[in-house]
Amino acid sequence: MDIFLQQLINGLTVGSIYALIALGYTMVYGILRLINFAHGDLAILGAFIGLTVITGLAGSGGAPANWIVIVAFVLAVLVVAIAGVLLEFTAYRPLRNAHRLSAVVSALGASMFIQNGIMLIWSPQTLTFPEGIMPQTTYNFGSVVI
Repeated sequence: MDIFLQQLINGLTVGSIYALIALGYTMVYGILRLINFAHGDLAILGAFIGLTVITGLAGSGGAPANWIVIVAFVLAVLVVAIAGVLLEFTAYRPLRNAHRLSAVVSALGASMFIQNGIMLIWSPQTLTFPEGIMPQTTYNFGSVVI
């Protein structure tokens, strides 16, 4: 029973992230009738921006960890918002009245462009966030750990 409860909490945590990304896909498709294949790539771009900011500020040693995370979050959101607007004006809006297949090809191309840009800037190697930035607080409810 303990393992079941722990896995239930883990599943809800990961599932909520998947649900947020799926909600974005659904909203874009529902409004524009376009499957934005670059949607997930923009989320990954935000993660890499956050990683870069956290790694850079954590290495400076002067800022408190809470502020580092807040600054990284705000900058990641701003960069992804700007990238999303640029993507709209360069890849999607010019094809608004074109054949639907043209928009799908443009979305796939935008996705590949973002993926390869990320690999060019940050390399395709596995990168990890530095330890000690986020608090390591855990909450125990019986044998379930959050």
